[in-house]
Amino acid sequence: MNKELKLLTTFNCPKCKQVKKELDSMGITYIECPADKKSGIDLVVKYRVMTAPTLFIPETDDNYRYITDFQEIMDYIRS
Repeated sequence: MNKELKLLTTFNCPKCKQVKKELDSMGITYIECPADKKSGIDLVVKYRVMTAPTLFIPETDDNYRYITDFQEIMDYIRS
C-alpha cells in the first residue's frame, strides 16, 4: 500500500490551516481535499463526514479510517 494521508478542508477554516501547518512542519506528505472540490466531495459522500478538518488515514488500498476531532488530529500528527 502506497497511499498518503488526505485532509478534508474548507476555505476559511482556521483549524484546517493549523493542521496543514503542523503537517508541513513535521514533513508529513498529504493530499489536501477541499470540501467544495471533487476530491473533497467524494470523501464527504463516501464516508458521510461533514466536519473540517478531517484527517483520512489509509488502512487498505481502497479504504481510509478518519479522525474528525481537532485535538485527536494534532495528537496523531505528533505521535
